[in-house]
Order: sequence, then structure tokens, then C-alpha cells
Amino acid sequence: CDSDFSVYFPQKDIVNLGYYGDTLIGMIDRVPGVAAVKPEKVFLLGGINGLTDRNVDICIGTYTELLDELEAALPDSEIYIQSVLPIAAARERFGVHNTTILDFNRRLSAIAQERGMVFVDLYSLYEKDGELNPELTRDGLHLYPQAYALWADAIAEYIG
Repeated sequence: CDSDFSVYFPQKDIVNLGYYGDTLIGMIDRVPGVAAVKPEKVFLLGGINGLTDRNVDICIGTYTELLDELEAALPDSEIYIQSVLPIAAARERFGVHNTTILDFNRRLSAIAQERGMVFVDLYSLYEKDGELNPELTRDGLHLYPQAYALWADAIAEYIG
């Protein structure tokens, strides 16, 4: 992932374990590595790389499994669920539409509420006219480095 959040929070030890192209299954496989870091807080964002208009239920099930694994491995860590970001309308032809991403995010928000976790709505920060704001992306999917400042502002209150 392009962002180095330690630039925004230099007083904190931040470990970014995100990988381009990763899936929720890949994230589940890395839970032991996350647990080895013993984080106080985990900011979770995932799902877009496997999400399609046809498999929202499967992705929600896998996300729930990921949360179960994280909670079991890190019982003392706070877990923050971050929404999936919108994509450019031109990217929707690859099988997932922003309406599906919104549905996925609504369901993630409900899961966060059920589990007593914070849901961070990043989608709204990056959405313009129903898609990813073209001023914030290089390819309709990935953010320009400077666009991460919005994200940092959104999570600053939770970083502490």
C-alpha cells in the first residue's frame, strides 16, 4: 500500500501489513503475523479485491471469519473496521459496482455495531458523484499519495 501512515502519526509505532492485490483469505492467513506484533489497535480494510456483484454474502462470511480470527488472536486489541473505498465508474465493468460496495460497507457497519467495534466510513470521504473522486486517484482504484491525508484525518481521533 502506498501510504506510510507513520508520516501522519510520527509519535506512534505504525506497522502497515497491507499488500496490493491481497484478499480476505490472504488476510486471514496473516493473522498470526499481526498477532506477533501485539498491536494495541488494528485498522482493518479489505474486501475490494475479491468482491463482485455476485458474491457479497461470501465476502461478508469471509470478513466475519477474519474478525473471529483477529479477536481470538488479539483479545486485548481494539479492532477498527474501515469501509471499502469507491471505485471509478470505468472500473465497474470488472464485476463490482459502487452500489455493491455501498451494500458491503453497510453490512460491515452492522457487523461493527454488533461486535462493539468502531466503523470508519472512508467511502464518503473519497466519493464524488457516485464514484471515486477522480482528483484523488491515478487509475480509478488506487489513491494518489497525497490523498491519504483525508484517511489520516478520519482515523486521527482513534489513533490516540
